[in-house]
Amino acid sequence: MLTRTQQICLLLTTILPPSALAVDHVSLKRDGQPIHISGEVLVEAQDGGLLLMDSSRVLWAVTPDEITRHEKDQQEFKLLDEDEMAAQLTNELTGQFRVHKTAHYVICYNTSEAYAKWCGALFERLYRAFGSYWKNRGFELDEPKWPLVALVFDDRQSYAQYSQAELGDATASIIGYFSLRTNRVTMYDLTGANRAANRGLSSAAQITRILSRPEAERTVATIIHEATHQLAFNRGLQTRYADIPLWVSEGIAIYFETPDLRSKSGWRNIGGVNHVRLKDFRRYLRSRPADSLTTLVSDDQRFRNARTAPEAYAEAWALNYFLIRQYPKEHLAYTKLLADKKLLLYDSPAERREQFQEAFGGDLQQLDEEFLRYIRTVR
Repeated sequence: MLTRTQQICLLLTTILPPSALAVDHVSLKRDGQPIHISGEVLVEAQDGGLLLMDSSRVLWAVTPDEITRHEKDQQEFKLLDEDEMAAQLTNELTGQFRVHKTAHYVICYNTSEAYAKWCGALFERLYRAFGSYWKNRGFELDEPKWPLVALVFDDRQSYAQYSQAELGDATASIIGYFSLRTNRVTMYDLTGANRAANRGLSSAAQITRILSRPEAERTVATIIHEATHQLAFNRGLQTRYADIPLWVSEGIAIYFETPDLRSKSGWRNIGGVNHVRLKDFRRYLRSRPADSLTTLVSDDQRFRNARTAPEAYAEAWALNYFLIRQYPKEHLAYTKLLADKKLLLYDSPAERREQFQEAFGGDLQQLDEEFLRYIRTVR
């Protein structure tokens, strides 16, 4: 069954240009419930389907049969500032939610203040490191004119209750995620600090000590992974609802995901060997088919299949690791090509494969052999 976004995408042979100076007011009925959205139309399909962005940067894919009314006014469309975003979030979320603001983030939480501040410091360190890394490689990122939003729930149960509508059955296995639709990172307190505050767990140093333990590395890495996605889609590296191959978006997030919590100056480990993913990839090599590189770069099917996804993620990290080191100029040029991708225009597998070959050389078999030789030397 097609998603609403895919239904709109099928009708993009003619796209009507939106008015940047007007606010669109769209009323619709979805699942029997009336919804009203005010925002900016990013794409209007030939059949009247819409992709809108509201003032909090949530994306709404609306099919024409859902629309009951569509009007424009002449007010300038404006995104919410940090105070307006904070007010909207606390109004939206039930319970005792508070807000912690940093230079670039609005963190809405109902856990301990210490944990919210720890998250804010972690996100800001990643923000600086992410910008420095791409600047040093020759990609000047955007500075977003809107706050980046993170939701931090006090426990897994409340997190799961909020996330169920978006994640469905996967909620039980996902400890945090970035939503392309809402533009938010959602997670829960990994330490239970709010419940342990009376036992002395109330400072950033204590939280860092707990989350620096080896057994906590994968959970913290997941949060960094999702926050990296958020930065990529808000600083001009990638565009939400554009055709960004998952081997790139996931591979880059994995490239950044291993935190160095002991470093006060920032990320010392960007681009370090991800030993978890390397181990997974070497296990995959025992049965890896000859066309594995081709299928990885041609479409996203391996990532969307629960059986093949772990191997796809491992190979995505390995491929990015290899290309960044052995083909840095080509990888940067390819990243810039993807940054210019347009909304809802999706390439065929053949087109994806052709773009990859143009970027890194036409002989995929030869490149694959070089890739495997290189990865076997990584320690």
